[in-house]
Amino acid sequence: MEEGMKYLKEITPWPKAPETPNHTYIFNEKDENVGYIKTGTTEEIYFSKPSKQFSKSRRKFVQLKRG
Repeated sequence: MEEGMKYLKEITPWPKAPETPNHTYIFNEKDENVGYIKTGTTEEIYFSKPSKQFSKSRRKFVQLKRG
């Protein structure tokens, strides 16, 4: 885990699409989504610019602790 970043694991239930995977999202100090980790992997994938389209509304997350 990168210093200064916040990692949020999505736990949103998707009753109409139960096969929808919940990924872990990476946020910077300004609370902008800068990347993600696909479910089942450990590779951190970063965007070239923070995502402006990502919305936390109507979704559920748990913050992962730094280990």
